[in-house]
Amino acid sequence: MGEQLDLFTEEAPTPFEKGMAMSTLSARKWTDEQVKQVDQAILDCRKFLAEFTADDIWARLPKDFPVTKGLAARLNSASKRGLIMASDRTRKSTRTDEHGHGQRLTVWWSLTDSPYK
Repeated sequence: MGEQLDLFTEEAPTPFEKGMAMSTLSARKWTDEQVKQVDQAILDCRKFLAEFTADDIWARLPKDFPVTKGLAARLNSASKRGLIMASDRTRKSTRTDEHGHGQRLTVWWSLTDSPYK
């Protein structure tokens, strides 16, 4: 008989963990060079803005840059490296392209300028 999953000891992934897994898969659609561009846009926001959203990052990327849900994974990676920190606030997206949709975006703090150093 095959190995069975013990439903009482295995924890189901949280919605956040599921979202991050999907974002990571989506980011794999970018080339290595495109990932570097995204990471540089995040670093530029961190350097020049005390707080920012994904809109600020997209504004620093070329207009024809492929849009994926991978940005969340790159932001999470920067957060884990101690470069930025998610605040408890959101802002409505101001992007007017097909991907704007007025969605609520996390406000990120640059840890170089954050009141929560």
